[in-house]
Amino acid sequence: MPEIDIKKCDILILSADFGTGHHQVSVAIKKVVSQMQPSLKVGIYNYFECIYPLLNKTIKFGYAQMLKYFSFGYDWFYKTTRDIKPDSKWQRILNKMGKSKLLDLIQQCSPKLIVCTFPTPAGVVSQLKEEGKIDIPLAVVITDVAVHSQWIHPKVDAYMVAADIVASRLTDRGIPKEKIHVTGIPIRPQFESPSVDPGLWMKLNLNPDIFTLIIMGGGQGFMPGIEKICQRLSDLSLPMQVIALTGSNKELAQNLEAMAQTSNIPIKVLGYIENIAPLMKASHLLLSKAGGITVFEALAVRLPILLYKPLPGHEQCNVNFLLENKAAMLAKNQNQAVELIKKAIENPTILEGISRAMTPLSKPFSARDTVDILLNMINIKNKSINIIDRDNSKLFA
Repeated sequence: MPEIDIKKCDILILSADFGTGHHQVSVAIKKVVSQMQPSLKVGIYNYFECIYPLLNKTIKFGYAQMLKYFSFGYDWFYKTTRDIKPDSKWQRILNKMGKSKLLDLIQQCSPKLIVCTFPTPAGVVSQLKEEGKIDIPLAVVITDVAVHSQWIHPKVDAYMVAADIVASRLTDRGIPKEKIHVTGIPIRPQFESPSVDPGLWMKLNLNPDIFTLIIMGGGQGFMPGIEKICQRLSDLSLPMQVIALTGSNKELAQNLEAMAQTSNIPIKVLGYIENIAPLMKASHLLLSKAGGITVFEALAVRLPILLYKPLPGHEQCNVNFLLENKAAMLAKNQNQAVELIKKAIENPTILEGISRAMTPLSKPFSARDTVDILLNMINIKNKSINIIDRDNSKLFA
């Protein structure tokens, strides 16, 4: 095993850092477990870092480069492998990769439950269960409004999914209904009851009385064109202000900060913000790609979304879900993005309609509902799980 600090835990979460969403879901689950059952220990491990330490950075870099410069190739791969059967030769090969190292990790952690927030380790764990090498409940948390073959494996005991449409597609593939739970994608517990901080605008030196556009999704360089959109908005001198969250993208942050010096509209550039819920609740419109976590955080506070430059494959599934439910707008280019923002400012009823459409999709308690199921899996191992939601109706009917 690589030199990773491995400790015994009650719940072992296997994740990955291809993007930030899988890890964010893992952290949200761990945080809620610590709130609900402080005595339980949760361990989060990056599957590829543990199993392929020398290749992890290479794999991650290659993934990022493919999305930036060869996105149609990724889209083709995603669609081609979407319906591969769990017992196919290709899937069997994937399930054997790193199997002995993962078994070693599991034995050292000695968990009561394994949770996968990334698909690849789910197949390997399922294979280990099939071979009788472990007898531990396995839960899979699907992190987009999508169903891909990589998430589906014969020895998965429970699936936590984003929406009813995902549950329906799983049953179409033969997954028993009692294994499927529509929890929403687990998001940080701060979204359960977010409130606007009265001093927020003063801290940011912004005006609480004008239209606020918050921009997210450019933190890893996967949403190009943000600078040009901001420049065009600035040139138009619209009655608005912009909050740009740039994450780890230092170049984008520097360029936007330079632009802010001469901008006709206020532009506030922030890096990574942990307590994001109050900021999103106080904003009028979110400009973002369609990452599963960001989408469900916006749904939680019913913040209308203007989708721009979504990644192919899994994020396109999120786009389809939102547009079919009239819970977002889509801009196919910079011109459309600017025009839709102008229309939203001029006609507030547009965003009011989107916010209303978001209401039935909003799942602010997604992490807590997920943890409810996980805790039940520990207590009733190998038994049918029947979890009831907060309205005393079945999570999946």
